Amino acid sequence: MNRKISLGIALGITLIMMFVSSSGAYFFIKNKYDTALEGMPEKLLRYEYFDEVAGVIEKNYYGSVSEETLRRALTQGYVDALGENAQYMTKEEYTRYKRESQGDMDGIGVACTKTSSGKIKITKVFEGSTAKNSGIKKGDIITAFDGIEVSGKNYDEMVSKLHDTLTQSVNIIYKRGKKETDVTIKKGYEAQSLTTGVYESIGYIDISEFYSETADKVSEALDTFLLSGIKGVVVDLRSNSSRNYENAVKTLDLFVPMTGEEKAAASVLDEKGSMVKSYTTSPGEINVPVCVLVSQSTAAAAELFADNIRSFSKGTVYGSTTAGDALVREAFELSDGSALLLCTGKIVPYSAESFENSGVTPDEITENTEKNDDFKEDELFLKAAASLLQ
Repeated sequence: MNRKISLGIALGITLIMMFVSSSGAYFFIKNKYDTALEGMPEKLLRYEYFDEVAGVIEKNYYGSVSEETLRRALTQGYVDALGENAQYMTKEEYTRYKRESQGDMDGIGVACTKTSSGKIKITKVFEGSTAKNSGIKKGDIITAFDGIEVSGKNYDEMVSKLHDTLTQSVNIIYKRGKKETDVTIKKGYEAQSLTTGVYESIGYIDISEFYSETADKVSEALDTFLLSGIKGVVVDLRSNSSRNYENAVKTLDLFVPMTGEEKAAASVLDEKGSMVKSYTTSPGEINVPVCVLVSQSTAAAAELFADNIRSFSKGTVYGSTTAGDALVREAFELSDGSALLLCTGKIVPYSAESFENSGVTPDEITENTEKNDDFKEDELFLKAAASLLQ
């Protein structure tokens, strides 16, 4: 490995350039420190240590390592040291992350678990997915992929076939009861963020994710509900763990009154408690009572939505205590197309009481929050609907 400068210094310079080359990352770091040079002596010692390690390796290591491998390993190690609130994504991983953030999904659109016999049990089928369009249902057992039987030994490999993009389609055999079905399913689909319906003059909106179009779709549903003379709305957030706070507040805006910068619907605080960003709402909101359904898997932006519905006295919350995740994460693209996903602050709702770690405690606590595929037979929905009809 021939170099004009030492490996440690090169790696240090590379790391600095990766951060500075991304304007988003630059401003994040700038806000974190009072001056660009703060802590520079410690940083120089750090790079000198890298240089020492690199020198020992260059002199004694039997073999060679590519610069690309070293750069990625250094970045990954740096991020890993920050714990669960930081993630490094390769260019390919970041590309997929951006697509999925907009609802452009890979795979066939299912969640699954492993049975005692090593087969694949479908635990959820996503709306709009090719799996749903092919007739796959929750509870089905996948026994074979492309002619290969699923077993405990190849389980992980077979599951990856459900989600990857290595092939355009996959042939599966699944069992429902005693009946076996053979079907070929195309991969890739546009995720649907919500489903709607009406039951005995109660409107139902199931929001699984806050995408850019979610607020518009919810608005259309509310208009339809109002024309039909509904008496209340149930918003189901039991499967929602979205981190898109901006889209969540746009949707929330349909249900709550106007807020301003002084008392925002949501604020982002940095580690010193200073507000770095706020989300406000505009005048005009639906004038019918609301119930929000939550569970332990309800997290982040969905928790913010539920908390604010109650804080504005617009409705009640039914279900179980939520996940308690109020951390805000932002992606910062680097010069090579890879990215860092970093925790940059904590979201605080209108009530100014953070739900970080504690979660949102429902007004009506229910042990069973399992969602039924047919909302009209869903125990928690029926309970909430009954309260709105009183």
